[in-house]
Amino acid sequence: MSPLGVLISLGLACWSTIFLGFRKRWIGREDIFEFAMNQLLNGCESERVAIIAGGEYLSDEELLEVVSKQMEMTNVVAEIEKWRLAFLLCIDASNDSDENKINRLQEVYADFDYPEDMASCSVYSQDGVDPLVAMSRVVERLRERFLLR
Repeated sequence: MSPLGVLISLGLACWSTIFLGFRKRWIGREDIFEFAMNQLLNGCESERVAIIAGGEYLSDEELLEVVSKQMEMTNVVAEIEKWRLAFLLCIDASNDSDENKINRLQEVYADFDYPEDMASCSVYSQDGVDPLVAMSRVVERLRERFLLR
């Protein structure tokens, strides 16, 4: 499952999450269109969402402008944390070898600007904790933050 799919399945996806994901290039235009279409199919009657769903003709800037008008006030830090949780859950759920999981974990650690709570996830950590065990702890804390079990 993709990180966006994880966010949707956990009920954490919203327009702010979509906006940030697109700005960071974690999702593409097609993901935005699909999210909007699912919103419409689930009873949303917003004209802006309909414009987004059919927005193939919009430039990236125009698309972001329409999406930004659909957003509510948001906490950017919380939105980043949602994405970080999604990426970590994707690593955890993958069938990759531990070595590949650790390599992907290092990429996530770097992509999110080396969050302090992930220091033990680094292969360069001096605390002797297995990076995947450390990742599980981070995932649990993030789940608790978003009240997920």
